[in-house]
Amino acid sequence: EFDGTLDCISLAVTCTFNKRGTLLAVGCNDGRIVVWDFLTRGIAKIISAHVHPVCSLCWSRNGHKLLSASTDNNVCIWDVLTGECDQKYRFPSPILKVQFHPRNQNKFLVCPMRHAAVLVDIEGSHRVIPLDED
Repeated sequence: EFDGTLDCISLAVTCTFNKRGTLLAVGCNDGRIVVWDFLTRGIAKIISAHVHPVCSLCWSRNGHKLLSASTDNNVCIWDVLTGECDQKYRFPSPILKVQFHPRNQNKFLVCPMRHAAVLVDIEGSHRVIPLDED
């Protein structure tokens, strides 16, 4: 049984709840991110994030930031309140998945389509994560 539907304006590709379950971020096929407020059941924010589909989203632990990835090869860190992009990272291929580090919000993992995973430190360093051939 469905509790209702959310009009997302565009085709939803990915979605994720914040830690408290009060906000739902939806990545859309048209590159937008729609943030739903589950308490009011309304749209809290629409972010024109990417030029290609948003294929992965991740909330920061404190819920103030949203990490997005797209097939446009970009990863962005968004300020949820302002809807502004704090930082943008460009990669040589489309990005399939992004994830903030669970204990260190200055780090996140990027999984590009054609390359090994990359651990990004917001302070400036990037490290390729080796995959075992076993």
